[in-house]
Amino acid sequence: MSDPLFMVKTAFYIGNYRQCVKEAQKLQLGDQSLDLECDILMYRAYLAEGKYNLVLGEVQSRSGPEFLALVLLAKIMQNPSNKDAIVSEVGNVLNEGAASLCPDIVALLCANVYLQAGDYESTLRVTNSASSLECHALAVQTLIQMNRVDIATKEMKKMQEIDEDATVSQLSLAALNIAMADFKSVQTAYYVYQELADKFEPTAILLNGQAVCFLLQGKPEQAEDVLQKALDKDSGHPETLINLSIVSQFLGAKDSAKRYISQVKDSHPNHPYITRLEEKEKLFDELSSALISNR
Repeated sequence: MSDPLFMVKTAFYIGNYRQCVKEAQKLQLGDQSLDLECDILMYRAYLAEGKYNLVLGEVQSRSGPEFLALVLLAKIMQNPSNKDAIVSEVGNVLNEGAASLCPDIVALLCANVYLQAGDYESTLRVTNSASSLECHALAVQTLIQMNRVDIATKEMKKMQEIDEDATVSQLSLAALNIAMADFKSVQTAYYVYQELADKFEPTAILLNGQAVCFLLQGKPEQAEDVLQKALDKDSGHPETLINLSIVSQFLGAKDSAKRYISQVKDSHPNHPYITRLEEKEKLFDELSSALISNR
C-alpha cells in the first residue's frame, strides 16, 4: 500500500524543506495519526531551516507528548548551551510517549534531542526501543559518528529488510558507504546521491554528498564545482560552506577557506563543526602560550 506521506517524507529527507512544508500544508488525510505525523514533519522542516521561534510559537500550546518532544528539540537546536536542562526533561516525555498515539515519533524526536546533546548512548537506547525506519536510520547515523561502522552495517541490514528502496534507507546506505571510505563504497554512495537527484531534484544535501564522494576520490576540483551548485541553491547552507572551506584548503586557496568558515561562524555560531573548531583553536592557543612561557 502506498504511503500517503511519501512526498512529504521524501522532501524532508533530501533537504527540500520548502517543498516538505508545501506538501504537508495541502494534505488533509482524515486520519489522526497520519495528520499528526504530517504536522511533525512540517515542523521538523521549519526547524531544519532554523525557524525555531516559529515552531515554538505554534506548538508550545498544543498538547501531547509528540509536541512536548518537538519543543525540546526546537529548544536544544536554538540554544545548545542549555542542553543539560533540556535533556533532563526527555525522560518524562518518553514515559508519556510510550502510551501515545505515535510512540515511534516521540522516540525519534527524543533521540534527536539526545543526539544534539552529544549523548550517543542515550540516542541508541531510545532508537533501539522503536521500530520505525527513521529510528533505524538515526541509529546508523549515530553509530557512524561513533566510528562504529561495523555495528552501523548491522543496523543498515535491518533497514534493508524493512524497505531497502525507501529514500531514508538509500540515504543511510550512502552515508555508511562514505564512512567505509574505500573506492567501491564511495562510488556506490555517489550513485545513490545521483539517482535521488535525478528522481527528485538536486538539493544541497544530495550535492554535498556527491562532493564528499569526489573529495574522497581525490577530485577536489569536481567537489568544488558541485558545491558551487549547492551554494546557488542555498547561499547560507552551513554544510556547503564548511565543505567549500575544506575543498579550498585542498586547492591551496587559504583566504577562501577562511572566508567560508567566517560565514558559518556569523550565521550558525552553534553549529557542531564550529563548536569543535573553536575548541581546537582555544587548545592550540593555550599550548602555544605554554610553550612560549616555558622557553
